[in-house]
Amino acid sequence: MTRMLRMAQAAAVLAVPLLAACDQAAPPVELTGKVKEVIDRSKATQATYAVYNWNELPRDGQLIQEWGAEFHSGYKHRVETPRDRVIADCKAQTGAALSLVTGKTVEGPSVARAACGVNTNKAFTATEWKGLVKTPFGTADRVVLTDKDDVRTYDISPSGVIVRSTYVQNGPQAQLGLSSEAVSVLAELPASGMFDKASLARSYVPDRFKAAPGSATAPSATSSSR
Repeated sequence: MTRMLRMAQAAAVLAVPLLAACDQAAPPVELTGKVKEVIDRSKATQATYAVYNWNELPRDGQLIQEWGAEFHSGYKHRVETPRDRVIADCKAQTGAALSLVTGKTVEGPSVARAACGVNTNKAFTATEWKGLVKTPFGTADRVVLTDKDDVRTYDISPSGVIVRSTYVQNGPQAQLGLSSEAVSVLAELPASGMFDKASLARSYVPDRFKAAPGSATAPSATSSSR
């Protein structure tokens, strides 16, 4: 959604505005082997989970930190950041992305391609599976994906959850576009009824996950989905 350069995933996926990603057409993508397996896992999972992220990204010439979240159940997905709310049906390839900045909503398949797992709205020019890595939530597959704008790194759990992602500009300066780390991965959702268009009117992210990690109100890294 996003998630976000994704959605999201932001998803997600998801901290970098999703609406920009949704403007991209979906050209043919050549994915094979382990890379395809891992990306497909992120996009086709039917697991129920809530992943709460802490993100770093550039805004107005400086790096800022903020929260992000992705929710999934069956084929339904939701991404939230302080500026965006996105819902998608990953099987039907439909979705809606609301910008809280402009008040405008974008709908269509590109929203689902951005929100559901790894963002596949752009053609990849290079892909690589980097093997298994350790995360606070268990072992994950790491894939590195290059498109015309960014070099993206994703750590994806066995159940298809993106627990870490990084976007770096595809160019000599290699400027950071997004660094996203999961701080909590839970096997239950904070509420029901959060996947239809009407649900975009409100946030479902608990206040404790909107606080910076290490602050008095922030939870420690937790997982109940493994």
